[in-house]
Amino acid sequence: MDPVYTPPAYAGHDYAGPGEIVTVRCAGEVVGHLTRKDWTGLGWLPRPGLSEDAGTVRAIVEDVLRAFARDGRPMVEAWAEILNLTQHDRPRAAPLDGLRAVENG
Repeated sequence: MDPVYTPPAYAGHDYAGPGEIVTVRCAGEVVGHLTRKDWTGLGWLPRPGLSEDAGTVRAIVEDVLRAFARDGRPMVEAWAEILNLTQHDRPRAAPLDGLRAVENG
């Protein structure tokens, strides 16, 4: 059996209970939601059907997550870099319950 390569990634989290949510935007368009739970897991839920400009912002977020995970940098640094590079709402503590279903449904 051949080994399969999987790129490094940050641990995810479940979408139950409280967490922190940042809505990432591009000129008012919601690009997606960056989420975390007690720095034990990080989530990125991009919206489907984005404009070209918002798609570029999505790629920026995903590139930061891939590069920082690959380089072994802490989640907190990836989070800070995304907030530094994107337009976003203020982080808010809120229940994560249902967020995944709303974004994908």
